[in-house]
Amino acid sequence: MKDVRIKKEKVIEILQKNRAEHRDIFLKAQEKYREQAIKLLDEQLKAAREKKPFELRRFVELVQPEDHTHDYDRALEMLSLEENDVVVLSTADFSNLVQDQWEWSRRWAVSNSRYTDSPKFRSLLNEPEY
Repeated sequence: MKDVRIKKEKVIEILQKNRAEHRDIFLKAQEKYREQAIKLLDEQLKAAREKKPFELRRFVELVQPEDHTHDYDRALEMLSLEENDVVVLSTADFSNLVQDQWEWSRRWAVSNSRYTDSPKFRSLLNEPEY
């Protein structure tokens, strides 16, 4: 199957749900990332002030969580401007918009799973559920 016709409102509904979940996971990960960064910097500053060895490299090595909310927003804006009530999605469009599997999904899961947990990560990282 190459293309599928889906009611525009259904695609918008699914995409809004996927966006909300994505954004929520990112914000939680960002909060934990900031906590870790502040803790690490405080520890390194304390060591430096006490004239002890310190390694700012540890701070630089922290992986920043990724946010791709703009991709969802772009797709939602495109759909809002679509004049037809039914849209035609290619296999790639369906994978992105409906199945929430983007080219960046695995990288996003890796970066955010360092700071928060979500069942979504298991499927994106091909880990078994227990």
